Amino acid sequence: MSIYNYTKYLNPQNKILLEEYKKANQNEMWVTSIILSLTIIDNILSDENNLDYVDGLDINHFKNSRDFHWLRLRRNQILHYEGPKEGFLGNENSVNVLKKDSLRANKILKKCFLDLFK
Repeated sequence: MSIYNYTKYLNPQNKILLEEYKKANQNEMWVTSIILSLTIIDNILSDENNLDYVDGLDINHFKNSRDFHWLRLRRNQILHYEGPKEGFLGNENSVNVLKKDSLRANKILKKCFLDLFK
């Protein structure tokens, strides 16, 4: 099932972010995709209206997952420069690293939708 089937659960802001996320992936904007994936997840987790659809235990389980922590760390590495990071070294492999990380971020976003909006 596609994450776009879950838009009925999203607030207007997150619907727009999801459309931007879709465009970023279509245009191979890997960094933007990584950043937006966590932004969408954070928006879902902080939206009190989602409590009508989402179980608190599922939120807690997801927030404590290794993947969620990896995504937050990777996004923070991108946004907050603290020296050279993999994917930003300007070599041939940089694009591949960012694409791979974007694919992982996409899997985490899908898992968020599937786990929380059962």
